[in-house]
Amino acid sequence: MTDWQKVDEGVAAAVEIETVRRSAWLDKFCAGDDDLKREIESLLAFESDADGFLEQPFGPHAAALLESESNGFTGKAFGNYEVIREIGSGGMGAVFLARRNDGEFDQLVALKIIRQSIAESHIIERFKRERQILASLNHPNIAKLLDGGVSGSGEPFIAMEYIEGEQITDFVSRQNFSIEFKIKLFIKVCSAVAYAHRNLVIHRDVKPGNILVSPDGEPKLLDFGLAKLIDESLLSDPTQTQTAFRALTPAYASPEQLKGEPLTTASDIYSLGVIFYELLAGRRPFLFEGKSLNQIIETVTGIAPQPPSSQSALHSQQLKGDLDNIALMALRNEAERRYVTVDQFTDDIERYIKGMPVLARSNTLTYRTSKYLGRHRIGVSAAILVFVTLITGVVISLWQTRQARLEKAKAEAVSKFLQTMLDASSPVNGLQSADHEVTVKDVLNDASTRLANEDLSGQPEIQAELQRIIGSSYYNLGQYDLAEQNLTAALETQTRIYGEDNLETLQTTVVLAGLWVAKGDNAKADAFYRSSIPYLRAAFKNRTIPADYFLESFCDFAIVRRAQGDSKEAESLLRESLSLASQIPETFHGIVNNSRIVLALTLADQGRFYDATQIIVEESEATRLRPDALPIERGVNVIFLGRFQMEMCNLSEAEKNLAEGEDIYRKIFSQSKLELGDTLRLEAETFYLEAKYVEAEKKIDEALQIYHASTNVSYINYPTALRVKGMIYSRTHRISEAEKLLREAVALRVQNLPSSHFMSATDDGALGEFLANQKRFDEAEPLLLKSFESLKGNQSSESPRIRTAAKRLRELYIAWNKPEFAEKYAVY
Repeated sequence: MTDWQKVDEGVAAAVEIETVRRSAWLDKFCAGDDDLKREIESLLAFESDADGFLEQPFGPHAAALLESESNGFTGKAFGNYEVIREIGSGGMGAVFLARRNDGEFDQLVALKIIRQSIAESHIIERFKRERQILASLNHPNIAKLLDGGVSGSGEPFIAMEYIEGEQITDFVSRQNFSIEFKIKLFIKVCSAVAYAHRNLVIHRDVKPGNILVSPDGEPKLLDFGLAKLIDESLLSDPTQTQTAFRALTPAYASPEQLKGEPLTTASDIYSLGVIFYELLAGRRPFLFEGKSLNQIIETVTGIAPQPPSSQSALHSQQLKGDLDNIALMALRNEAERRYVTVDQFTDDIERYIKGMPVLARSNTLTYRTSKYLGRHRIGVSAAILVFVTLITGVVISLWQTRQARLEKAKAEAVSKFLQTMLDASSPVNGLQSADHEVTVKDVLNDASTRLANEDLSGQPEIQAELQRIIGSSYYNLGQYDLAEQNLTAALETQTRIYGEDNLETLQTTVVLAGLWVAKGDNAKADAFYRSSIPYLRAAFKNRTIPADYFLESFCDFAIVRRAQGDSKEAESLLRESLSLASQIPETFHGIVNNSRIVLALTLADQGRFYDATQIIVEESEATRLRPDALPIERGVNVIFLGRFQMEMCNLSEAEKNLAEGEDIYRKIFSQSKLELGDTLRLEAETFYLEAKYVEAEKKIDEALQIYHASTNVSYINYPTALRVKGMIYSRTHRISEAEKLLREAVALRVQNLPSSHFMSATDDGALGEFLANQKRFDEAEPLLLKSFESLKGNQSSESPRIRTAAKRLRELYIAWNKPEFAEKYAVY
């Protein structure tokens, strides 16, 4: 008898092993069990040939393998039923249209038959379980069990109600029904699943293909072949709680189901959430075509889906708000954070229909009130109309008058102080003399002294505003300590006056966090954002901050997460904020463009250069078509395009684009601007890869001069510049200087970055390659292995960085006369 658990383990492990080593591995795994090896090899062969295999459940592939056997059932009698034709297939067997032929009834049925050729005992048990489950369920939206038995040749079968209809997603898309109709249809499906749950049954394969809608619009839930009884004592074998080969449909499977974890009713709720999303938006929350199971799991567990409203051009406004929140609550990664029951899910949908507050949204007083007013609009309006008419004008007038006075006084005080700052450059005030020309720093120092000596104790909001202006100016000059001193004082005052979630406070918070990033203190910036982001979300939700400020703040936080090596969270933050791009006025298009460019860099951090390049190409085209586009936008686009091309070894195009970007930056920026230094560093690396070492050294020296003048060794790109210079020295035979630079780069990464950051792995790899070239194999090997394993863990499978790391290991082992080790990395 075949050990199907062993088959499952073997298939799962074998797909991770390169083809050239797979046969030897199977020999060892199967330990002489030829039947086991044949089963695994047949499934591996079928998997390698199948197009989009993981988009489909196992059943259809099993049916394809046994098609000739299924065709032999046509016209055959099974009990009182005669097979007409095959109409579908599942994990245990095929489903046939059949007619009852006992002379008493003329009835069409759906006959599910387990094929004798695969009738192992565990499948027989599953088949019997399905029959047992169906027999216990009696609901108008669940296909009924009519009969069951065993044919004369030994095939078990069950006869079910024949549903003449089409799957639910096809039904609603073809008819182009309203959102209200789709919701009410979905509620009936939920009723069937909830009924099954109350009868201690988890379906485990809820998907459109198992929900057929009759022409009169009545849905029926089919196929409990994967169902798991909640009370496992009802099973013939209580230990059998898993289905062979993880039989599921990944597009609709919950995260815990994909990972092979124990399942609860929450798994069906997630699957219902996918269907609900698809009915609302016309597409699934994630598209998995062409992805491996590991990639699917990574997507589902690591990325929050976009709201359905962002995917539907036709119903976007109708879906925004409650329907978005309901769908996303059902699709939460953590099972315990979804709806507790299907009934709770349904109840939330029905509350939406009735205009009542829903569970999937914060139950604030404002939200409850708005829902009450929506339900009782006429009555409430009549009751409060007179009251509102009498007092609204007075209240608004008083409030506006007070606010106008406060803002006018604040503006006049700030304007007066700033005018005094500008007057500081006059010779009469003593700052400027014949031998001393006043600088911006002098003006700021004088302004700081004036502010400290001026009595603004009765006007703390004005004092805080001036401290923020001065602090921001110091920040732009690179005077970080003075900037932090003023910004921190402003923040403390504003927090005391306005609270943590006021726009004034949040604006100062974001400037201060940017200051810490510039100083290389990413951990402090991260902690600040962690405490501020909830307030930003709440403020945006309550519309006390505009969408452009919200998007810009999230972009800054994403930059911090990138610097700390968490590109996945950075990507999630950026996608969340960019989903609001349609709410941002055209005048702020630069903020949207900047966020998209940071998203491209984040994808490049993961080695997803194709996706990153596509974003930059789109941005370049949009910039070209916009009449008000600035040269700096063109410069940013060509520089990042050149960077990605360099990483993908398209060196001639990279060189051309980076040169254009450098030319634009030199016309815009001062010669000590960090952005110019970063561009020169990229050019140096491109020249190095082209073996143009003289040009490369000239560029990297200028880049390092800018870094020394403008920042410190904590700046994330400073060690990169050291690495590039060290590699140039290595190729030009300055061995001791090269090693010193490369080791300094690695040491700085250890001090400032997590070990999982791809930049740490890149610098480890460069030092390892240098040591291997010096025949210092024992020192090189651990560095190169560490680099390879780190990149393999944090990069996309198509990342060229992984191939570079593998190439370095192959060259190491070949030079070390260890070809058997080199072979391991030949597949990359």
